[in-house]
Amino acid sequence: MKLKLFAIAFLFILAACKDNTPASGAFGAKFDNNNAIAFSDALANYNAGKDTTYNISGTIENSCQHKGCWLTFKAADGSEFYINNDEKFVMPSNAKGHKATANGHFVKDDKGEVSFLTTGVVIE
Repeated sequence: MKLKLFAIAFLFILAACKDNTPASGAFGAKFDNNNAIAFSDALANYNAGKDTTYNISGTIENSCQHKGCWLTFKAADGSEFYINNDEKFVMPSNAKGHKATANGHFVKDDKGEVSFLTTGVVIE
């Protein structure tokens, strides 16, 4: 009897850990996902002093498997970049290979490294 109860409890735990976030859709703040620019162009603009909000697009290469708090994109020009949402919303962990557009801005950490902080993502 104890073995059956353990097996049932284990199945419930596995089901609770499964990522039920759909692989496509809108996540985070809503935004108009048109007019996306290349990541390299957005970064060049940021480095030139134009600190603004950007829409950048690419194909999802990897994603956070724990809390859905980051994605890596590969842009059309071959560049790869990291998208972080500071755990403000959950992004799917099963979206590898999907095309996506992220809206956000660049931030520089105390070591001088630049990353893209997103407020919203649309995954096709």
